[in-house]
Amino acid sequence: MPYAFHFDAGLYARYLRSYAEARGVERIEGRIVDVALRGEDGFVEAVTLEDGRRIEGELFVDCSGFRGILIEGALKTGYEDWRHWLPCDRAVAMPTANIGDPVPFTRATARSAGWQWRIPLQHRTGNGYVYSSAHISDEDAQATLLATVEGPPIADPRRLAFVTGRRKRFWNRNVVALGLSGGFLEPLESTSIHLIQTGIAKLLALFPDRRFLEVEAGEYDRLMGSAYDGVRDFIILHYHATTRDDSPFWNHVRTMTVPDSLRRKTELFQAKGPLLPL
Repeated sequence: MPYAFHFDAGLYARYLRSYAEARGVERIEGRIVDVALRGEDGFVEAVTLEDGRRIEGELFVDCSGFRGILIEGALKTGYEDWRHWLPCDRAVAMPTANIGDPVPFTRATARSAGWQWRIPLQHRTGNGYVYSSAHISDEDAQATLLATVEGPPIADPRRLAFVTGRRKRFWNRNVVALGLSGGFLEPLESTSIHLIQTGIAKLLALFPDRRFLEVEAGEYDRLMGSAYDGVRDFIILHYHATTRDDSPFWNHVRTMTVPDSLRRKTELFQAKGPLLPL
C-alpha cells in the first residue's frame, strides 16, 4: 500500500470493541488469578477470575501482554531473547500538545543510544525515546526526550522496559499467543499491529477442531516464526548498516554479528543488488 495511518491506539481499541460486541461477542472483564490445566494432556481447561468466576473454553487466545499468562505462565513455552541483536530494551514516552497542523508522517531521529519517535495525531503528538539501558541511564534518556520534544507536555513521562524476542511456540496445546504475549519487536517500523493481524489471519486459515492437530499448530508456528524473524532482520539492518561511529551504542550495532538469514540477504544484495521477497 502506498500509504499508512497514524492511529490513536486507545480510540482504535474502543472502536474494535464496540464493533465486536455489536455482532454478538460477549465481553467478560476481570483479572485472571488461576489457570486450570487438564490432567490428561495439559491443555488449558479454564481460567479463574479475581471475583471467583470460572471461565471454561476449548481454544484460548492469549492477549495478556508481556506476561503471557497462559502461553508462558501456565504452559512454560519458553522465549527467544534477541537483545544481543537488538539491544534497545527501554523506552520513555510522553505526549505533547500540537504546535501547528500535524504533518502526515512519523519522524524517527537517531540518538546516541537509540532513536526517538515523533508521531503527530489530530489532537496530540506522541513522543518517545527507545534506548539501550547498557548505554544510557533511564534518567539521561528521559532528560534527552524532555529537551528535544516540540510543544508543551500534556502528561508525565512514562517508562517502559521490554525484552525483544518471541516465544519458542506461538500455538502451544490449545493456546494461541497474539500481540505482546507472542513476542515484541521495538517499534522502529511500527510492525506490532501488522504482526497481530498476521497472527489472526493465519489462525483463521488453520482454525482447529476439537482434535487440535499438531500439524496445524506446527504450521502456525512455522509461519509466525518466519514473520517475526523477517521483521527482526529488517529492524536489525537499520542499525547494522550504519556508518555512524560516534558512540559505544552505534559502534556495537555496526560491528556485531547478525543472524545468518540477514547476512545472506546482505551478501546477495552487495553482490548483484537483487531484492527478493521473504
